[in-house]
Amino acid sequence: MFAKLCIFFLIAITTMVVGVPLEESTKNGTLISKRTTAPVCKDHNYSELVNAWCATKSSMTVICANEDLPGTFTSDTIQCNGAEVCVDYFLTENNAQAQCASLYMKWDNKDGLISCSGTSLYGNGKTFDISVGVTTYDVDGNPIQVDQIAIYLNNQEIATTSNLHNVSTILQDYEDGVFESCFAFRGTARVTGYFAAFGATA
Repeated sequence: MFAKLCIFFLIAITTMVVGVPLEESTKNGTLISKRTTAPVCKDHNYSELVNAWCATKSSMTVICANEDLPGTFTSDTIQCNGAEVCVDYFLTENNAQAQCASLYMKWDNKDGLISCSGTSLYGNGKTFDISVGVTTYDVDGNPIQVDQIAIYLNNQEIATTSNLHNVSTILQDYEDGVFESCFAFRGTARVTGYFAAFGATA
């Protein structure tokens, strides 16, 4: 993994920071978030959910449409509950969404240009579709762009992006595996990454 990161980020000297999942993160052998705060349309006149994105670490912006008036939209802010954290992800291939995750991996860049989460097993021995995503935040809980973000499954890169604050991918017919995520950031700000997995409908 260390050598792979050096090649991926084209940086010769790196320090890996290991993050530890939260207390319930390994319950039932999975980190799949359930019973979390999901994006919803509160106005019955605008009941069709279009998309959502993380506005802050603890809130998401939701866009809803009026089914009777095509092209008519409204936006709202949904607050996360308790220790939940907002993570951006793809619900389907062309449908970007956000959700407040109660189970996630968390890590930061306090010790180096390249920072990696710990590794965690996701799965319960059954085949299903999941979406995995990472969102990075600054110390004030606002999304912050990083140079690169990558997600690994069983030590193989499955998603990467540059100069954004999030990355996501959908895994169909997923069963079990070990996930890890890393980001590179050349600035001086403290950045925290959050990785979560959600049920998908791809």
